[in-house]
Amino acid sequence: MCNPDPDASRAETITASLLYLMTHYARTGCPRLALCVSRHMQCLATHPDAAPVLREICADLHGAWAQAAGPNVENGGLLH
Repeated sequence: MCNPDPDASRAETITASLLYLMTHYARTGCPRLALCVSRHMQCLATHPDAAPVLREICADLHGAWAQAAGPNVENGGLLH
């Protein structure tokens, strides 16, 4: 993910985005949102400025969110 805005890559900004996505997933159950949640968790799991506990939790959970997205979301089903 290449982003020229340094604030967009801050751990706090990514965390806020993650909470937003999770809230909307809870309302809709949209598999695309689940995939976005998984990708944001993966990003936080490797983010050097994220707290260690946040990195660990995100590393543990991102796979579950990828499964919630389903097998067809990334491989041509819903995403183009």
